[in-house]
Amino acid sequence: MSTESGIRSRITLLLIWIGSAALAITIYHCIAKRRSRARAAQQLPRQYGIETMETQSSVVSSTAQHIPAFKFQKGTGLVGGDGTCAICLNEFEEGEELRILPECLHSYHVECIDMWLHSHTNCPMCRTDATPSPAV
Repeated sequence: MSTESGIRSRITLLLIWIGSAALAITIYHCIAKRRSRARAAQQLPRQYGIETMETQSSVVSSTAQHIPAFKFQKGTGLVGGDGTCAICLNEFEEGEELRILPECLHSYHVECIDMWLHSHTNCPMCRTDATPSPAV
């Protein structure tokens, strides 16, 4: 019986050792991966250059910059809207800045639609192009 007990304790110790080693290797791998990502993120601006990054950013945000913002006032009906921002799902409050997309006339909070337009060029509700047409 003591031999069986000795074998069980050795197996238990072996399993604990293997589990600890696996945990240590996993933690090391995660730390190494995080450092690698941080190093790559630091090298990205050097690789593409500051001017390129600024140009890409300004091109994307230009869509939002060409759509005028206005302060919301209760009682002034919004065309094509129910008084709720379809992005954050909050109702419009007095004095909040909104943008109305030119083609579909959907209304959004400035912060919400600007974030959307940073990566899209269309309306989040109806997918109509949000780029303002040039003035005639």
